[in-house]
Amino acid sequence: MNSQTYGGGGESGNGSYDRDRVGITDDAAPHRQWISEARYQIAKALPMAVAGSIRSATSVIELRALGHIGSRPLAGRSLALLVVNLTGYPFMYGLGGALESLCSQAFTGAQGNKRIGVYVQHAIWIFLAANALIAILWLHPEVVFQMLAKPDDTVLHYARTYLIFECVYFPCIVVQTCLKRFLLAQGLMRPTVVFEAAGLCAMYASLWLFVWNPATSLGFVGVPLASAIAYAVVLLVTVLYITLAPCRSEWGPFTSAGFRDNARHIINLGVPCSVSGVASYGFADLATIAVSALGAESLATQAVLNSSKSALSRVGSYLGMVVSNRVGNLLGAQRPQQAFLSAKVCVVMMLAVSSVLAMLMLLCQRALAAFITNDEMLVLRLLPLIPLLVIVVVFDVVSNVLTGVLRGQGRQGVAAIVRVVSLYLFAVPLAYMLCFWLDLGLYGLWVGLAAGFVTISAAEGWLVLTSDWEDEAKRCLVRVNGVKRATQIDSPLGESSPLLSAQRSSLC
Repeated sequence: MNSQTYGGGGESGNGSYDRDRVGITDDAAPHRQWISEARYQIAKALPMAVAGSIRSATSVIELRALGHIGSRPLAGRSLALLVVNLTGYPFMYGLGGALESLCSQAFTGAQGNKRIGVYVQHAIWIFLAANALIAILWLHPEVVFQMLAKPDDTVLHYARTYLIFECVYFPCIVVQTCLKRFLLAQGLMRPTVVFEAAGLCAMYASLWLFVWNPATSLGFVGVPLASAIAYAVVLLVTVLYITLAPCRSEWGPFTSAGFRDNARHIINLGVPCSVSGVASYGFADLATIAVSALGAESLATQAVLNSSKSALSRVGSYLGMVVSNRVGNLLGAQRPQQAFLSAKVCVVMMLAVSSVLAMLMLLCQRALAAFITNDEMLVLRLLPLIPLLVIVVVFDVVSNVLTGVLRGQGRQGVAAIVRVVSLYLFAVPLAYMLCFWLDLGLYGLWVGLAAGFVTISAAEGWLVLTSDWEDEAKRCLVRVNGVKRATQIDSPLGESSPLLSAQRSSLC
């Protein structure tokens, strides 16, 4: 195979993609473009939301099974998950974020859309090489445990057992994440619902067999075993779909051609995504550590607020993933103005949804607090914090969407800088000062959190609004085709392109 095909050659874009599948239209009327764009994004976001909800249900069932076994197994799982979050999940954030940019742009802009399959192959190779080192650490976690905490020997035993099974099913999660980006870049969101539903069924059946059924129960070991089976099933169903569906034609051959260039792009785009993911989770952990110094009542209130924020903000991550692939597809197709329109439509929709949600939360504060907990004292502590929770949720959702736009442009680096600076150089010092120095307690801490997310949204909004979209379209072709001059037409690029004149391929 010619290395230029998959590593860095060719001056023309790909014309074999299906314009309907990635929602590229030629509507002239601006209002029709807005309506068409909004419909497209909603249609793509809904399956992602359903799939995400099913994945959350799978995790809840696993957690419930552990909780019924005992508190120490639950503590062991939490300790193991802390190690995985610090040393494993950054790879998933990085590879997923990098492939969102590369695959979406390459599907419409590369010389031969089979580049997207090769990007995914090379990303998986990079992960499998790194996973060998991760597995060594997880099989010998004593050093990490000593740095993080000093629990009793029983909890450590449960944590070690969980990490052994993590070595088995964590690669399934990451490889499936890479394969999912292969589908999302082609506008195929609905199959993800089937994948997650298969995993949920496998989790329930495995827990019944290995935990809940007295005749075949393995006790604690049955829970991580059920998780391994469930995530292996998700991966297997994903592989079967790609193998049997028409979209397999986009996969391309197994090849090492262009691996060096592709690995460089994956690492350059992936490292900032890893930093952003770790920064966000680390920020939440720092807040929890700070609250632990305020007493058990404040810690309980913080737990409720954190859970509420995670549940209410989740819609932003789904729409962020959709708009990331959408912007990447349009930039690859040399439609910079339509890409900008897509970003504006997504932000406006998210602001509308967030505003309605915020209004309902503010009008029904006591009902919301009572829904979360029936402890009257906890309700009273929650009420003054709900307006701050509303601010955090709204701007966290908006920032997730704006980060998705920047990922679609391939600007993960600047998004990571904004997030780290806003959270750690501004929000953390402000939160600690208000919480401890001014003695505002949990209220001061959440004022700092709100200020951090407002800053992120404002900075990323400015970056998106001031983007040179024509230049981003050129940069996209340079990235996926490896040419110094991506296009022969003068800037600004026109919205018509020979890339869009090809015959439609079959829907997948």
